[in-house]
Amino acid sequence: MRIIVSLLLCGLLLCQCSMKVNFHGGGTIDPNLKTLSVETFSNESAIIVPTLSQDFTEAIRDRFLSQSRLSLTNGSADVEVSGSIYDYSIRPTSITGDETAAQNQLTIAVKVSFTNNVNTNESWEKTFSSTSTPFSSSLDFNSIEGDIITEVIEQLTQDIFNQSLGKW
Repeated sequence: MRIIVSLLLCGLLLCQCSMKVNFHGGGTIDPNLKTLSVETFSNESAIIVPTLSQDFTEAIRDRFLSQSRLSLTNGSADVEVSGSIYDYSIRPTSITGDETAAQNQLTIAVKVSFTNNVNTNESWEKTFSSTSTPFSSSLDFNSIEGDIITEVIEQLTQDIFNQSLGKW
């Protein structure tokens, strides 16, 4: 009898507990924020990929527009995002017996300035870095580079959004 009563009480407690999870950002975006401006990120890394600056800038814009209700504008806005790409590098992650790289990873790092012109206390400057999943060094990097860049940019833009408007 005690077991049945205990199970019923546990069941009632579990029914009373709930948790809301939002996978598109954690908090509520300030309703006073209406406009977004994203300056083109300059590429200051030692290795220059010709399309990286534009691809990253477009990905940042897309991330903010798809995960918020902000509208894009040129010039001054409620929220302004700018920065630079300062690292683009390929590093070995595992070495074979003859001391050559078996797998590599791509790392992209950016410096970001986030300006909230409605609530200046929420403005910040920070660096972000993301690394791809390891890939075989025997692969032709030029043939997989676009997919790997997309993977890394996806994570970077999510991290930047979460830090700024996502409130994670």
